[in-house]
Amino acid sequence: MPEKPERRWLKHATPHTDLREFVDRADKAGELLHARGVHWDLEMGALAQAISHKRNEVRAVLFDEIPDYPKGFRVLCGGTNSSRRVALALGFPEPRSPLDAVRAYRNRMKEHEPIPPRVVKDGPVLENVQRDLEVDLCKFPVPRVHEEDGGRYLGTDDIVVMLDPEQEWVNAATYRNMVHSKNHTGLW
Repeated sequence: MPEKPERRWLKHATPHTDLREFVDRADKAGELLHARGVHWDLEMGALAQAISHKRNEVRAVLFDEIPDYPKGFRVLCGGTNSSRRVALALGFPEPRSPLDAVRAYRNRMKEHEPIPPRVVKDGPVLENVQRDLEVDLCKFPVPRVHEEDGGRYLGTDDIVVMLDPEQEWVNAATYRNMVHSKNHTGLW
């Protein structure tokens, strides 16, 4: 495994605007391991597990130059699996231990006021919009993580927000999100 790069902790006054900015900040803080040419079928899962197995506070893995996919299609594994990256994502000071990140979170929640949603007409969140039959999940290098998995998982460390179509209540939770076809997924 390559040596760890020099760490430069940057506390940001504003949250990251998108995943690209978070990845850039994590990289500058020495929190990413770059892996190029790793195949989506089992290799990504095996490498990510080997890096994090029975160890805490390891770097996230950014897979790039994935065989069978265009340049620029990347996969981030373990993006928030350390107290340092959680602190970075939430704009906390650099933690000396995982407990520091927990304390910072608890302190913020004492004064937390929800931010109302804001509808926008443009911005990074609207860069790539596809609807109905335009959707093609197979164009992404979605990994098959474990040998016994029934398919390729688009999300395993994510938040899924759903509106119940009949009763209109909102559910937000973490699910494994498996690709079933080019425009269908299943949640577990």
